[in-house]
Amino acid sequence: MLTIWKAAMNQCQKGNDFVLATITAVAGSSPRHIGTRFLVRKDGSSVGTIGGGQFEANVLGLAARALKRGVSRRVKLSFRGTDASSTQMICGGEAEVLVEVVRADKPEIHNLFRYLVNMSLERSSGFLFTQFNMEIGQEGPVAHLLIDDNDMAIGGFANSTAAVQAIPHSRLLQPAQLLDVAGFDQPILLEWIHPEGTAIIFGAGHVGACVAHLASYLGLKVVVLDDREEFASAENLPDADQVVILDAFENAFDHVSVNADSYLVIVTRGHAYDKTVLGLALRTPATYIGMIGSRRKIKLIFQGLLEEGFTQDDIQRVNAPIGLPIGGETPQEIAISIVAEIIQVRNRKDRMRTLGS
Repeated sequence: MLTIWKAAMNQCQKGNDFVLATITAVAGSSPRHIGTRFLVRKDGSSVGTIGGGQFEANVLGLAARALKRGVSRRVKLSFRGTDASSTQMICGGEAEVLVEVVRADKPEIHNLFRYLVNMSLERSSGFLFTQFNMEIGQEGPVAHLLIDDNDMAIGGFANSTAAVQAIPHSRLLQPAQLLDVAGFDQPILLEWIHPEGTAIIFGAGHVGACVAHLASYLGLKVVVLDDREEFASAENLPDADQVVILDAFENAFDHVSVNADSYLVIVTRGHAYDKTVLGLALRTPATYIGMIGSRRKIKLIFQGLLEEGFTQDDIQRVNAPIGLPIGGETPQEIAISIVAEIIQVRNRKDRMRTLGS
């Protein structure tokens, strides 16, 4: 979302009105989930995507009309029947979309996007409420309230306190959901603004640098550690949020905080270093632990860890050989396979959270 927020702030600074088109509800199969949005400029160009194909083309047309009228609109699009006459709309479901006209002449909206950009860059958390007082097919006003993890409130709308109190703290599992709030005729879209997780990469060589680049592109916070100053540098790792020069890999975890949203990538330059880091990694709650290496090397490391007291259950946590089996050989191809595996694990985890598993 950082790209969207930056584009919105840029349009505000230029004094250009624009549209934010946001999926607010889905039924059946849909190309994207609730909370997915893209930005449409006056010239018809856009930033981001809500699914592509005829669906997105239809929303682009609605955005152009909304900008011309200067009023937001709530619509429903179907991927079946007459709406699905194109082969690009064969999902078989429906999606509700809020086509929101954003007026650049309102200082409060500048403030909102500036805070959203800063929160994304600082990897902080919060909640974004979007209140749209209109039935499907109707036009009407849209208002926002952003609350960061320090309880700083940006924007707001009438009776917003009731919306804040309706946050299902123990069940806020999806990145976005609709809230039915007492006193409001229409549901309120609640989005959980939070870091996408942290990729902690042990090894700043060619593969590690490529993984850092791709992980950053995905929105993950990126931390890279190595004991070689010539590799552990901002020049070699321009996409990393943090670069740590180690005195020894035995002390690697003294420099990082690992939790259930951490993805550990072990791509050091040697067998012994990989084993050291893996042994330490297995004592953490990281969701993903991946280690590079040949099957023979991996087998030897696993045997050594079992002899040190680790269990077979511990070993089962390790993704090794690391990455999805796409047959990659170059550092770039290997990095793609690693990041693809992280995406797979992250999406599976998010789905299990959503289902309450």
